[in-house]
Amino acid sequence: MSDSPDASLPSATGTLATADLAELAEYLARTSRLTPTEAQRIVHEVIAFLGDTPEEFVRRRHLQLQHQGLSNQAIFERLSIELRALRFRAPEFSERQLRRQIYG
Repeated sequence: MSDSPDASLPSATGTLATADLAELAEYLARTSRLTPTEAQRIVHEVIAFLGDTPEEFVRRRHLQLQHQGLSNQAIFERLSIELRALRFRAPEFSERQLRRQIYG
């Protein structure tokens, strides 16, 4: 992989165009101790992380919270709060809807 920050950035991710992502990678490399290659990788990882749909987030987060030992009731309450704070606009899910997303 080259040290050029715009090499292999996705053509578009959501509303961010290639130039925006390349500019972000360049900024990170310029203002931190990251190499251009590391900055590019960080941008890719953050975009991938933020690419979850609300349903994917609910399933992934449910497993994480279960592993922490939380009860489903506590998990559903926390998921409702977290969904409102995230970058995607998620509808208000009832406990039943949350259960259906997790268990099918």
